[in-house]
Amino acid sequence: MTHKKKQSLSSTPDSDGPETVQISRTEHEELLRKAEEFSQIQDRLLRSAADFDNAKKRLAKEREEFLKFALEGTIYDLLPTLDHFELALAHLEGSDDEKTKSIQDGFLLIQKQLSSALAERGLKRLETLGKPFDPHQHEAVGHVVSPKEPEGIVVEEALAGYQLNGKLLRAAKVKVSVQSGTLSSEEKSEELT
Repeated sequence: MTHKKKQSLSSTPDSDGPETVQISRTEHEELLRKAEEFSQIQDRLLRSAADFDNAKKRLAKEREEFLKFALEGTIYDLLPTLDHFELALAHLEGSDDEKTKSIQDGFLLIQKQLSSALAERGLKRLETLGKPFDPHQHEAVGHVVSPKEPEGIVVEEALAGYQLNGKLLRAAKVKVSVQSGTLSSEEKSEELT
């Protein structure tokens, strides 16, 4: 007959050391297996918590990006309206007629309100005049012979460029300075016309 060892506790009441517990080999092996299983479950739980935290951060970032650029299409569609206000104001400038002056003031007020509302949503006009030509922000639509300016400087803006929250929304259409000797004969004929 085989007898299983029973667990027994033995401790001395006045000792400061740990208590000793006696268990059978099978119980010990079962306890080690359970400890390993617990360790694996704990590891999976920690990984799941980290994955959840990463997903939460990623979702927050995606939401922020979505909110930043949700109106991108609508704002892009409003850019021609801003352009037309500028053209109208340029056309009305210099007029001494009182009626024309009041129309100009009305256009200016509407343009400022529209520009302000779009700026609050992250729209920023690109500064181009006097800056070096940057193909990432400018689209060259012509060259201007300019002995005063070094070559490659934006000297005229044909159409304003804009950024939305730091992202290029529309490149500025500009004319760039060149020295007279660098234009080809074809470009010279285009410049004259």
